[in-house]
Amino acid sequence: MTNKKIGLLQLASLTFFLSIASFPLFIRKVINISKSDTIISIIFGCLLTLIIFKVILVLRKKVKPNNKYLNIFTSLILSLIFIYLLLETTNFIKDTYLSSGNFYSILILLLLMCIVASIREFKELASLSLILIFIFIPLFAINIIGSSFSLDLTYLKFPFTSDITNIIKGSLLFFIYEIVPLSLLLFIPYKEVDNRKKQDKYLYLALISGILVIIIEYLLLYFSYSTNLLTSYNYPFMLLINSLSSTFILGRLSYIISFYLLFSTLITLSLIICVVKQLMLNKYNLKIQD
Repeated sequence: MTNKKIGLLQLASLTFFLSIASFPLFIRKVINISKSDTIISIIFGCLLTLIIFKVILVLRKKVKPNNKYLNIFTSLILSLIFIYLLLETTNFIKDTYLSSGNFYSILILLLLMCIVASIREFKELASLSLILIFIFIPLFAINIIGSSFSLDLTYLKFPFTSDITNIIKGSLLFFIYEIVPLSLLLFIPYKEVDNRKKQDKYLYLALISGILVIIIEYLLLYFSYSTNLLTSYNYPFMLLINSLSSTFILGRLSYIISFYLLFSTLITLSLIICVVKQLMLNKYNLKIQD
């Protein structure tokens, strides 16, 4: 008999991508608020995310009613999030990869990719996440090695030079962008995952791994460019990718290396479609039978 349950590594991979989904798209918004203290906002936001993530893990194990009107309302909210994220991702692709491309053509192509990826069930999407992890790791490593050549410790600044209110605002904004994708885990039935006793441990490790990736990526930015320069770019993370073309042996392949940035957003968009499909077909029933 074929095992229809989601493996722990598959779910952990999915969680990892959800945890880093917003970073390349929205980090500039946090930098605009927190300025040179963005790393402090990120750390505070990550700590708050770890706390609330515990609540998400607890809620996944509880009995949830299968209410038609609640399903419709939740689907509408998720659809709005999907549209927002789809538009932001399309802007990201057009701005960084296809500046001469047509916005709507890119949007339609991206939408079709997400629909194809979400055409089946959660297990298939989780399996895709596990496959992408093995592609993500070497690309991420290459990015770190290549970007390290442009590091400059003179960019190091004293902490808490920004207003504490802005640091808190930046933390809350970062937290919102983190927790919204992670909240999608609520819709993956707890009983459909193998080895339930180890679920929390694996998912926490996946989230911590994602947080470490975010912190490393921002520190590479922090020690390579001034705050003013970072805020002048819509997607400052691409500064690191651009630096690879002149400092790293792969040169013109730098944009191929940067494709790992898109994995997380594609996974998140596809998962939203999966969840909405389950909700509208009234298949969402997380009642634990144990």
